[in-house]
Amino acid sequence: MKRGLFVLLMAGAVVPGFVLAQDTAYKALRTLGAQRGEKALNRVTAIVGHSGRPQPVAWRIVLDDPGARGGERELDIVSGQISSERTPVRSPAAELTPIDLTKLNLDSDGAFRAAEKEASRNQVGFDSVNYRLSLDGATGQPVWNLDMFDYEQRLVGAVRIAATDGTLLSTGNWVPQTLDDHRQQNQQQSDAEALAGPPPPVNGDANPPADYRSPEYQDRGDLSQDGSDEHPRETIRDRANRYGASVAHFGKTVVHRTTRIFQTVGGWFQEKFTGRNTIDPKHGQDDDSDQQEPSEDQYSRSTQPHDPYSQPVTPPPE
Repeated sequence: MKRGLFVLLMAGAVVPGFVLAQDTAYKALRTLGAQRGEKALNRVTAIVGHSGRPQPVAWRIVLDDPGARGGERELDIVSGQISSERTPVRSPAAELTPIDLTKLNLDSDGAFRAAEKEASRNQVGFDSVNYRLSLDGATGQPVWNLDMFDYEQRLVGAVRIAATDGTLLSTGNWVPQTLDDHRQQNQQQSDAEALAGPPPPVNGDANPPADYRSPEYQDRGDLSQDGSDEHPRETIRDRANRYGASVAHFGKTVVHRTTRIFQTVGGWFQEKFTGRNTIDPKHGQDDDSDQQEPSEDQYSRSTQPHDPYSQPVTPPPE
């Protein structure tokens, strides 16, 4: 390989961490050259990337390595570093031919734009892309093969693009997106937005019940019954005192009326047999003057039936 290509790939690779996530294939090659040298670049046979959105997180670079057990070596490049390395067993029928990197004129991002344009022209939506740069078996030229997948990882389209000049070589396997696919994709996006939002309350209740042990419920009578509207600032203690006084007053009224009934009846019998009434304190007074008794209470009035024999007897003249 010409030293000019090595210098070109090394441009921008002075700092080891220069390559970030979702880097292009060219940047992965720069990382390989920076860490393994020009000799490794001369042995590149393929560059592979999976699940690109639009670029993959990791690029796998395949090297021709006669000293390896399978004749090849794979290195994974992630964020400007060689994250892993392996030597898989290769089929004896397979032949590895290094790519002449000096012929590359189309990076992986350019290949993605060409594939995206073809997918739009065929009314196909996709979610991710698998990349593979290798030599065409018929022409021996480097070719980009891009397979496009929907959000359910179904193949919906494929393109082949010449890596030397960006010529679209072939397309196929197009699966136009249906209305149901649109709805499912929108639902998936809505679910993702819901998961990214704030979490719900731990107890599942956005409006937890009030704590009646708090001071505002202890110091104030907030119940709407029992005439609390007439005493909006009345405390529970004041309300208890008021109810207690009402009960005591009611008891006194009952005792008073019961006593009056017995006094009235006893006075009536006394007056019948003796002609005097000293038991009934209200004898001879109007019952309406008693402010504690309503006028319509018939049981609180003294009853004196007309008895002609209860009248005083006048002796005849002699």
